[in-house]
Amino acid sequence: MDLYIQIKSLIFSFMYGIFFSLFFNLLYYFLLIDNYIIRILLNLVFCLLIFGGYFIILYIINGGIIHPYFFISMFLGFFIYCKIFVKLRIKMQKHSVNN
Repeated sequence: MDLYIQIKSLIFSFMYGIFFSLFFNLLYYFLLIDNYIIRILLNLVFCLLIFGGYFIILYIINGGIIHPYFFISMFLGFFIYCKIFVKLRIKMQKHSVNN
């Protein structure tokens, strides 16, 4: 795999981590439903869609070659966006309390 495809895959993995974090934070309420069976099914569908989509798009970009640093990049994007999302949520809560 040449350098251009590796960089493209790393950038995609980072951006997909941000997408995954955004999607996870938006659907967090639905992942914690009281009904145990529905919660398991929703978690299963969520994981299959997120990681299935990741592998399908990665297959399109670089032929399905997977390296550990792609996962590191994805989780780095996930955690960076989680930190930003928490800060934004706190800032919005402070703003709504002041108004």
